[in-house]
Amino acid sequence: MAYTETTTTGYGTRLKNSLGGIGAGFVMFLGATCLLWWNEGRAVKTAKMLDEAQGNYVEMEDIKNVDPDLDGCLVHATGEATTTDTVCDDIFGVKDLAIGMTRTVEYYQWVENSKSTTRDKLGGGEETVTTYTYERKWVSQPVESDEFHDPQYQNANKQLVTVEDQRFNATAVAFGAYELSENQIAALPCRTNVSVSIPDETLRALDRDITTTYVRLNGRNPVRPETVEPAAAAPAVNDTAAAEQQQKREAYRALLVHQQTNSIYVGTNPGVPEIGDVRITYKKAKPGKVSLIAKVNGNSFGKYVAKNGKTLSVIRTGTHSADEMFQAEKDSNSALTWGLRILGLVLVIMGLRSVFGILETLLKVVPFLANIMGFGISMICGIVGFVWSVLVIAVAWIVYRPVLGITLLVIAALVIFAFSSKGKALIKQQIAARTQAQPKE
Repeated sequence: MAYTETTTTGYGTRLKNSLGGIGAGFVMFLGATCLLWWNEGRAVKTAKMLDEAQGNYVEMEDIKNVDPDLDGCLVHATGEATTTDTVCDDIFGVKDLAIGMTRTVEYYQWVENSKSTTRDKLGGGEETVTTYTYERKWVSQPVESDEFHDPQYQNANKQLVTVEDQRFNATAVAFGAYELSENQIAALPCRTNVSVSIPDETLRALDRDITTTYVRLNGRNPVRPETVEPAAAAPAVNDTAAAEQQQKREAYRALLVHQQTNSIYVGTNPGVPEIGDVRITYKKAKPGKVSLIAKVNGNSFGKYVAKNGKTLSVIRTGTHSADEMFQAEKDSNSALTWGLRILGLVLVIMGLRSVFGILETLLKVVPFLANIMGFGISMICGIVGFVWSVLVIAVAWIVYRPVLGITLLVIAALVIFAFSSKGKALIKQQIAARTQAQPKE
């Protein structure tokens, strides 16, 4: 059921908020301008670093032997990453032979959603109607339900266990005769499912503690769901480990800790989740083929430092040529650059809109006039914000790359001219001339 709240804001309060918005708008405008400037410098420096690195790397043909001649050199190499380490989650006892293993935690919680509609009132006031709805869903963090607006759902959330997402890395990973660095080990993605098997002693302790928590939170004992489990296949005669594991599972059947393919489910019934249930999923980075670009440090690797101070160290799973890896880094740099440009542009416009929003608020005593003013302010702020952002980017590029910077300045000047009175008149003349030049049928 939806829960609705109606709030009314007086004209004086709205004016006060708009005045406060002027300062916040200036801060946002200046911050966005700095972001645009910094982003262009970062993009150019990164691009130059990648060009420098691509022209200086050495292909490491043999990783089976440490080559002293390559010490300090930037290299590209492909080979098998191997380890004898077993990574382990000490809390749940899950372990596997892997380069790295991740633990991802989800909580089944009530989540609050809101939708607001606002209308202006004669005299400058404002009425806001907010509708709150609630749904149960899996989320990555516990939800603080004591802040919910509907009293019926306040303090409705709970957790049977609270643990953080975490990554567990191997201590030593060999790359032929070399060793991968800690940063390289941590950079290899975990994508393969881990076969979950909790030691019997750990399972008993977990189930006992979680059962105590369940009783405290719910005021009752958990009830084992009436389900028929499929009979497990008989282990092979020579599979001693599988036989022992099967005996352990037959010896103790946990109430609230359920082992699944690559996850642990904490709750009474995985098929019917309840508020407070927790789902923990494990994935690993298994040994296999990797490709890297990095500087050789003795029998290991470090970051390459370019002349401009930017650093580079890249490792990817699979076999990739140096050109492919450099291109991927350039594409990533380009995507980040455009993403920050768009973000900076939006923040510049929002900052200007906050600064001049007071003009719209002053007319709120007559909502119709205020709407017209608001539309005009939005249009002007959009145009000015776009031109300003282009100018900032252009000046930054003049500092870092003059040719492209001058081109951007020309584009900005054309936009300004197009919206000027002379520009509009010239455009109208050109349109009229082209219309008259068309042959009549």
